Amino acid sequence: MGIEKRNIGMNLGKIEYDLLLLFKETFRNRITFLLLFLIPAIFYLITIYTTSEIPILIKLASAPDEKVIRIMPRELGLIYIGLAATGFIASFVALNIMQRNTQVQRRQILCGYNPFELSLSKLAMVICIVIVLGIYISVLGFILMKPRHISGVILGYILSGFVYGSFGLLTGAVFKKELEGILVIVLLANLDIGWLQNPIFYSAAPNKYIIRFLPGFNPSQVAVISAFTDYSTNSQIIHSLIYGSVFLILSILIYGIQMRTYRVYP
Repeated sequence: MGIEKRNIGMNLGKIEYDLLLLFKETFRNRITFLLLFLIPAIFYLITIYTTSEIPILIKLASAPDEKVIRIMPRELGLIYIGLAATGFIASFVALNIMQRNTQVQRRQILCGYNPFELSLSKLAMVICIVIVLGIYISVLGFILMKPRHISGVILGYILSGFVYGSFGLLTGAVFKKELEGILVIVLLANLDIGWLQNPIFYSAAPNKYIIRFLPGFNPSQVAVISAFTDYSTNSQIIHSLIYGSVFLILSILIYGIQMRTYRVYP
């Protein structure tokens, strides 16, 4: 019996075709498309009605010497609810993309695809969704507040989506069932960008190094520093890209191992 490994050469046409299939499958249900754009609006609406306009002093983790600045809780809340919405939605969509139609993907590999091509199409799909979400959520937020550096806030949202979208792909590669993946994402995202990254909690935290180690730290710092100060965020941008890339590489490696296929001849 001879064994022939699959050809690992990359075909851009296959990636483009699989990306089109992913797009159609993701947005075939109009309710999914509606929820993607309705959830951030609901988040912002709740924030408007549950936050104060009385200024408070906040310590910014990435500012020089953790400088304390004066911020209105409502404006701060709008920034962080945007980060949370982008991260949550990107991670759930990425999880769904990774776990959907596993048997179909195996048949695609038997028909000439390789795992790397399928991984790239999933990555391209997640990046497209992250960019659209980041811009859309930023525009909603800018209607309600005026940050100092609009481009920096948009970039912070996109980086939040990239980091958590990559984490969603990794979670989908590790866990075969949707329930386990959702629980892992909810646990991390809720603790991280949904809670601990907010400067209100960070300022009083006794073990700040734990918060700094979490994946949402650098993207959130890019957004909040850009929104309220003129400090540089270059370091936080680089660390966000590194963090997301590590998740991404691990997800591709695990997915490739799971989908590894050989042709067997008698």
